[in-house]
Amino acid sequence: MKIIEVKDVSLGYNGKAVVEGLSFDVEEKDFWTIVGPNGTGKTTLIKAILGLIKPIKGKILVFGCPVQKVCRHRKMIGYVPQMEKFDPNFPARVMDVVLTGSYNKLGAFKMPGKKERERALELLRWLGMEELADHPIGKLSGGQQRKALLARALFAEPRALILDEPTSGVDIVSQEKLIELIEKVYREKGLPVLFVTHNVNPILHLITNAVLLGFGKHAAGSREILFDRKILREIYGKEIEIVSQEGRKYIITGDYHHA
Repeated sequence: MKIIEVKDVSLGYNGKAVVEGLSFDVEEKDFWTIVGPNGTGKTTLIKAILGLIKPIKGKILVFGCPVQKVCRHRKMIGYVPQMEKFDPNFPARVMDVVLTGSYNKLGAFKMPGKKERERALELLRWLGMEELADHPIGKLSGGQQRKALLARALFAEPRALILDEPTSGVDIVSQEKLIELIEKVYREKGLPVLFVTHNVNPILHLITNAVLLGFGKHAAGSREILFDRKILREIYGKEIEIVSQEGRKYIITGDYHHA
């Protein structure tokens, strides 16, 4: 079953495209990565899939529904946005943040009750966060905050999950724990995942498919395109090193700044 269909899509702002003619399909049990240098349209693509911006050209379907139409598809996608850390003085507790995931089901004028609180606590327990339910979210580490946002995204029992650089700005240990949790969600809940990142190495064992976005270039297909030196050279505009260590491959892109 096709969960997300991107059909000959061009994206950009003020009529200027940053991505042109992109096509790919996300199906059940897929784990897609969207990767490329800064400024190549990764977050723009996610916003288009969520129906927040309109493509310049082409169309995007989510569960068969055009994203620009009002239908149930938006409630069927769990989304963890790219974010900075919460302000330490932000008064909300972890539980409060997770409960905001109930608003799609409850509507704007109904407050979460006992049932919703039990659901939130169940999710926090499943993610190993139960003991932090009453902690101010602004006082937590970046990794713990991302876990809380993951719980919020899972609250409405979505049928697909979009993660926009969920490990950005967190330390290596927190990154590893986050990826373990994301793998748990992917494998145990069976959700197709779109994972936006600059560095695919920590999630290479999960990836089934990839979208590579460069400046005026793109490629989409099976995970094998991540190891195609010709495609990588076109996307990054330079030779990309692929190394093997202890039976695993690693892609070394280095720091990339577009002139």
